[in-house]
Amino acid sequence: GASDNQTPLTYEHIRSVSRRGDSVGLGALAELIADEVGDEALVVNDALRDELDSLVARCRFREQFPHSLGPSIQARYRPSVRALFVGPSGTGKTLAVSWLATRLGIPLFRVDLSAVTSKYIGETEKNLSQLLARAEQNEVLLLFDEADSLFGKRTDIHESNDRFANAQTNYLLQRMESYDGITILTSNGRSRFDDAFTRRFDAILSFSLPGPEERRALWLAHLGPDHKVNSGQLNLLAVVADLTGGQIRNAVLRGAVDAAQHGKSIQYFHLLTGVASEYRKLSRQLPNELKQAQAAAQIAIQP
Repeated sequence: GASDNQTPLTYEHIRSVSRRGDSVGLGALAELIADEVGDEALVVNDALRDELDSLVARCRFREQFPHSLGPSIQARYRPSVRALFVGPSGTGKTLAVSWLATRLGIPLFRVDLSAVTSKYIGETEKNLSQLLARAEQNEVLLLFDEADSLFGKRTDIHESNDRFANAQTNYLLQRMESYDGITILTSNGRSRFDDAFTRRFDAILSFSLPGPEERRALWLAHLGPDHKVNSGQLNLLAVVADLTGGQIRNAVLRGAVDAAQHGKSIQYFHLLTGVASEYRKLSRQLPNELKQAQAAAQIAIQP
């Protein structure tokens, strides 16, 4: 961290030293996620947006709370903020963490769980302690992505390895509780954690699969202004193509590549090709409405 005679590290400085591999003393245990995500890039429903705004406020005012509240809160208050983002893959959990860091104006570091965890007794605990101790010296946001692999449910004890694994999990949970910074954990399911652990989160935010209105907003947010897809075509995609935000992103990128090869702006046919590619990845049949639209669009673009 900065000494008394040094100015605090700025986001730009931390980002620049991270490119040189320093990572503000976090070493190989975490990597800087330098994405700046504005409000328009994060497409979520109104209820989730309100919860995210509330979490931003909790982080901003975390140092002020105990002084204005009652003695029972002051007695045990810590300035830490812990939140759990749960939901299926591709629903925007990691993007929302980047949005949070952008709103707070602090750097975001994603913990490399493969670097933290070790098969040797005591090494995982040592690595996590080292990581959190260094992070506490700087104002950063720590992201534990797919955190249930590190903090997941304790198991019934059948052999000595189970006892060791449970003792390790208990230690990790306790160390997380004593950490005074901001941590966000993501997982595909809340049930993967002990109830005793989930009760200790300041916020648990659920990211659900997008409905038609959100899917339309996601298409627009990914397409940008320079496209040749009309409103009716976007509406059909939003209603019929049951995709997550991550899959819509992939479809737009595939469409953009196809369009660029022919020196054109993205057209409906290019998006339908991208959607068909995502359905093949999922081993799902493309809906009939989109098959018909794809055939019609292909005829329309032929010379």
